[in-house]
Amino acid sequence: MTATVKTCTSVDIYDSLTYCQGETVLPGLRNVVYAVSKKNIKTFPKLPEIASTLKMDKAAEYVGDFEFFADAKAIRIDILDSASDVKTTPQGEKPSKTFLNTGTLKYPGNNEAAAGFCRVANADDMVFFFQARNGKWRVLGNEMFDTNVNPSQESGMSVTDASGTTLEVTCTDVCPAPFYKGLLLTVDGWLNCDTNVITEEKPTKSTE
Repeated sequence: MTATVKTCTSVDIYDSLTYCQGETVLPGLRNVVYAVSKKNIKTFPKLPEIASTLKMDKAAEYVGDFEFFADAKAIRIDILDSASDVKTTPQGEKPSKTFLNTGTLKYPGNNEAAAGFCRVANADDMVFFFQARNGKWRVLGNEMFDTNVNPSQESGMSVTDASGTTLEVTCTDVCPAPFYKGLLLTVDGWLNCDTNVITEEKPTKSTE
């Protein structure tokens, strides 16, 4: 019996990272986040395989759409853009290195709905969709690893203290919070994450 020898092909998709002097890079997030429990997700999009035909700027972009089970929609969370951010750090050792994606999402309220969300999300596995200042959508949460949501609330003491609900979202991923240009069914309607247009009816996506 002849043993099968695996052959490995080196793939190089590196491209230049360029910056034009005078170009403004806007930090921060926009003030709307969408979230959905994983139990409501029927189909996840996929990250592309690293191959010689792949362009580097597509390596962190999901292919396909999130599809939900019947009647499920992503809920909307209004956040304070001045107090919310998302960070990515590497973790582990080769050949098993991954990324830890962490989001701090500040909701400006301590109302009953916020407390109820905290109670449920504290023990749930969720996916969050956030929008960078430049309008591009990215994702916290994936099919492979659990998402941990640590909610906290503070009332504040003096008139200058912060008050509200903070959601600390952490998840392991093979990619820094992937970009998403697909369709997303939300409580606000069908969101095209490529064009940022929301419609009542499911739009027909371009096949380009």
